[in-house]
Amino acid sequence: MSGGHAARWVGIAAALAVLSSCAYYNTYYLARKYYMAATDGLPYPVDKTQPGQAGNFQKAADLSKKVVVEYSKSKWADDAYLLWARALLGKEDPLQTIIMLQDFERRFPASALRNESTFYLGVAMRQARKYREALVPLDEFIAKAPRHDLIPYAHLERARALMALQEPGAAAAAAGQVIDRYPNSVLVDQARAIRAEGLLAGGDPARARADFQALGADARTDDDRFEFLLREADCLESARDYGSELALLNDAIAHQVAPPPVLPGQPMVITAGSGADRYGRLELRIGTAKLLSGKNDEALADFKHVLVEYPKTVLSAEAQYRIGFAYETVLDDFELARQEYLKVHDESSGSAFSAQATQRLASLDRLAKYRSAGTDSLGRRTEAGFLLAEQYLFQLGKPERALDAYKTIADEHPGTDAAAKAIVAEAWVLRRKLDRAGDADSLLWRVVHEYPATEAQLAARDYLEAAGQAVPVDLIRLPERFAAADSDSIARGIGDLPGAALVAIDTTQQRLGTPHGVYGAMLTGSGFVDSSARANPRHEITPPSAFSSQAPAAPPPFATSSPPASPQPEPSPPASAQPAPIVPSRSAGAVPSESPDGGPPMPQQPQQPKPSKAAAPASRDPRGGSPLDDPPRPGGGT
Repeated sequence: MSGGHAARWVGIAAALAVLSSCAYYNTYYLARKYYMAATDGLPYPVDKTQPGQAGNFQKAADLSKKVVVEYSKSKWADDAYLLWARALLGKEDPLQTIIMLQDFERRFPASALRNESTFYLGVAMRQARKYREALVPLDEFIAKAPRHDLIPYAHLERARALMALQEPGAAAAAAGQVIDRYPNSVLVDQARAIRAEGLLAGGDPARARADFQALGADARTDDDRFEFLLREADCLESARDYGSELALLNDAIAHQVAPPPVLPGQPMVITAGSGADRYGRLELRIGTAKLLSGKNDEALADFKHVLVEYPKTVLSAEAQYRIGFAYETVLDDFELARQEYLKVHDESSGSAFSAQATQRLASLDRLAKYRSAGTDSLGRRTEAGFLLAEQYLFQLGKPERALDAYKTIADEHPGTDAAAKAIVAEAWVLRRKLDRAGDADSLLWRVVHEYPATEAQLAARDYLEAAGQAVPVDLIRLPERFAAADSDSIARGIGDLPGAALVAIDTTQQRLGTPHGVYGAMLTGSGFVDSSARANPRHEITPPSAFSSQAPAAPPPFATSSPPASPQPEPSPPASAQPAPIVPSRSAGAVPSESPDGGPPMPQQPQQPKPSKAAAPASRDPRGGSPLDDPPRPGGGT
């Protein structure tokens, strides 16, 4: 071959190489172009994917996949692989993104994009609601690439994960990193919104309000400005600054137009996005602030105005619900509250407030049933007293009134099991809700000395021992229903049971289903603890909730004037969370259990309880739980 021919073939080969290189580069370039068009130039969809962008994400994924498959040896293969995974995020497929990115380092061990892949792995985990797991790659990315352009995004993602994990203080701090260190970032408003919510949830309403004010000033729409103003009102309400809240709301309503009159019997039509409901929402919030500040008549008048101005709407249903709630929670007129709750369904049968009113009615109907029991029904009247105390303690948030109700039971039935249980409940409220530990311990010692051979005496002993006080063994006598069995076995069995001293027997089985093992022996009152139960006491029994098992606690009266949103799916609490209380039946006067989430699971018990005494762990909140959230059992169990 001549020199000319050789040079020609070399040129052809070089041209083919260039064309091949251009092919995979152009393919990757097009994939990136479609991706950036879908995200509007952002590294990834920081919020929800915009409608109509799914096609661009799909094209980006297909072209990136082509580079990876057809040009796997090219220098753009790792870029294309990462872009493919990011496109899956845009298509809202975070689980597949996780699978791809967990394999990134193995596929491309020398890639300069390893830190970026770690970041996007954290984003995918957060979007897949793997919040605790997401913190690991996000923290790793921040540590390894502190100057990377994605660092503010990493702090924002950490803040989101921490809020989902119900760690508002840490979430606010993470969001603050974006605001303080990157004040010109496009993420500042999103970070400020998270910080505001975290500060409010974490008990700092003043700083939260400052953030909501800033968000309102920067808001692009009237709807957004209005919502941030209501969150300002929430902050003032949380701080119990009702005067400032009323000033804020009254100023806001002065700039709104009152709705036109509606013919009697005709529903009002509110067009979505028109802002026609703002006047009514502000009236509801003004009424709520007045109610909280003690202006009861004015508050009820405001609620009734909304009924007239917005008939047969969600707003009128909320107004009617709040009228019932006012009679129940502030005026203590349970019968009139029942009558008002019954009217909510007529305003808007499909609203969330109608469902909540039905739940509240179930609680009040049950209370009325027991309170109307004849004079010959001591058990029913005693039960009514305990239900009333629960109503004050858990439904209405009035521990002082609950304390009075428990004291009334003890005074009216001296020397009885009901009195002993009521005194223990008094002690629980004093310690956990009112921070009066000394008074609580005095009552517990009274039960130990004056109520031998009762379940309440055992509970009083357990609480005292949890507080580090020694209770002489010779003061404790087992209840008679256990005396016939092997005392040593029963004592060990009872020692395994939190709340055993307050378990009521007669209706527990129908509430909890057929019990088993150690719990079954106590809950059915057989007085027999078999050896197999003691060897394996971890039986999963889900008890009923607080005062009304059908009625979770209603939202506070200061909730935003709109139907409560459906709960977002969140992960289960971490294993380190405090154990939930056991909740026995309350017939025959058992003490209630606080259960804001509709009924907690039975707490885990230690496998091998020991007779030695142990103080409560430092991590246990002495004010949390319920009258049956028993102290740690001997041996360090909970």
